[in-house]
Amino acid sequence: MCVSEKEIATYNTLNRLSRRDSVVILGSTYFREMPVGELKQAFGILSDIYNRSLTDLSVFEAKDIAIDIVNEMSPRKLILQLGETDLRSGKHTVDEVIDQIEAIVRELRKVGRSVQIVLVSLNNIPDRTIEEEFNRKLEKLSRRCKALYADISSDEQDDKCHIQAFRMLRFFMSDDRLLQIL
Repeated sequence: MCVSEKEIATYNTLNRLSRRDSVVILGSTYFREMPVGELKQAFGILSDIYNRSLTDLSVFEAKDIAIDIVNEMSPRKLILQLGETDLRSGKHTVDEVIDQIEAIVRELRKVGRSVQIVLVSLNNIPDRTIEEEFNRKLEKLSRRCKALYADISSDEQDDKCHIQAFRMLRFFMSDDRLLQIL
């Protein structure tokens, strides 16, 4: 479970070109495969959205990557969907993954006090019992850590699941500043 150094190097280069005060998505394979640019256009979202998800990203590799994102990009929101790779592989328990996500959120609070963190449920774990347990514990963690929780879990596992997930997440991607003006 080692993420591609080439992918990370590409993102590091792109991070220097990104706009501050944006929305950044960090996840594993599910979010990496999501056509964020097309869905952003289709749903008419005005916010700058950067997808920094990595194929097979383990939650145990994600802390430094997440901290680099906050330090380099200064996002207004960081949308995290972590744990997919670890739970699919069966190498870690739900509690181990949740504990690691909590450690990541604590570190992010230290380096980026103003970043709003959104923890996203999983929706593609073959063992539904594990997925449901994880999502329950992630929701509790979000309350404990004062993060937002986005539930994108669904019974549907078809070609439209990315569209449905993005539809549920678009609220978290909207530009809060525009809502304050209106």
